[in-house]
Amino acid sequence: MFESLKNLLKHFTGNQEAESAVPAASSQQSTPAAPAPQAVGKSSTQYHTLGEFNLGLGTIGPANRKDIDQKVLGDMYQAVASGKFNIPVSGVVPEICVDGRTDKDGKRKEAPSAAGGTLSIVYGSDLGGTPTANDIDEMQLTKRIINTLKEKGHSTGVHGDDHSSCGCGACAKAKTIYQHIAERINDIAALASQLGIDLTEVEKSSIVRQAKNRLSQSDFFAEDRAAILRAAQENGAIFEELIGAHNELGIALNTKPGTTVDRSAIRAKYGPQYDMFVVDAWAFATAANDINSNGSDEYAQRIANAITLQNVATASVLGHGSLSIIPIG
Repeated sequence: MFESLKNLLKHFTGNQEAESAVPAASSQQSTPAAPAPQAVGKSSTQYHTLGEFNLGLGTIGPANRKDIDQKVLGDMYQAVASGKFNIPVSGVVPEICVDGRTDKDGKRKEAPSAAGGTLSIVYGSDLGGTPTANDIDEMQLTKRIINTLKEKGHSTGVHGDDHSSCGCGACAKAKTIYQHIAERINDIAALASQLGIDLTEVEKSSIVRQAKNRLSQSDFFAEDRAAILRAAQENGAIFEELIGAHNELGIALNTKPGTTVDRSAIRAKYGPQYDMFVVDAWAFATAANDINSNGSDEYAQRIANAITLQNVATASVLGHGSLSIIPIG
């Protein structure tokens, strides 16, 4: 299902003269975003940014930082892209969040990453799976998916932080992310196409329709956002408490099966102000297959695509347009 992601380096890197980074035209309103500062290093490789796809509504990104060195940033991008910081994991579905922060001991669980950890599978299954009746809400869906994965032998996880009631942006802003998908599907799909994931008009329409259904369902999203994290924990998800501010400077898009990116090692080499979001895209297909209640390959693929879209949309809601996407393949 995700074999096309192995060609990600061909699609997503290369110098600016060799490859155009302009996404397909969209009739939707775009939000201008500042380009990423050019990385200065030994290589002339340039990376696409969220802003090139009219994405990046948030504040997290290098253009808003005055505490980083551009040469160090370029060196970090190259090291991440080379796989220098990849480490092995035993899990095969997303367990921890893309969040670049660490716990109070400067560590993270070594597990596959996605936006919101296992909640990425929850939202992806909802957006891409068999349409469900409106009598199910986010809380019930979270419990069902966590338990389904547990029955399949998978570990699951969520996270908070040390200074807010719901310290996971993918969870705290879940409703906004659904809204972003509904309104900006063409821009989000344009970025996804660069990952080798081309959504059909039928798939896009189905995902947008489901997002709008949930947004119109007054009781779908829990008012108490931390309650979703508690529900996941009560049903077996491991909880991480992260500390500090968001210092992410790029998105590490990892397609090397059985690995993730070691955030602690990045900090140790470059300093605590240098972090990366980490998306372990190779883990999406297994997750989609194992929570697909329909049983058809079509729905499994649509769920995997929806997980990808949820990750892109989360990055766009939280991140600035200057965030570069750094492929590891």
